[in-house]
Amino acid sequence: MNRHALGIIAAVLLVLGSITLYSGPQGGNSSTFASGCIRAGLFLGALWLALPQILSNFRRAPRWLMGFFVKSKASPTQSPEPVVKQPRPRRRSNS
Repeated sequence: MNRHALGIIAAVLLVLGSITLYSGPQGGNSSTFASGCIRAGLFLGALWLALPQILSNFRRAPRWLMGFFVKSKASPTQSPEPVVKQPRPRRRSNS
């Protein structure tokens, strides 16, 4: 994840929500949109601040712990089955 892009998106959402809240139309939908933008901007801003620590925790975590949460298709203890190509059936003409 690109930290710079995350910070820019968070700042844009905060500015857009603030502008909509204070100078937008005074309807119910505009305040809902503004509050959603501000809430998402605050969340992304907190994620932007914590991103280096989150990434370092993922790098330090043991591989077996990561494998516990992310299931792989084939287990490493079993040998994969060899792929045997099957011949395709012949097509018959309708004429």
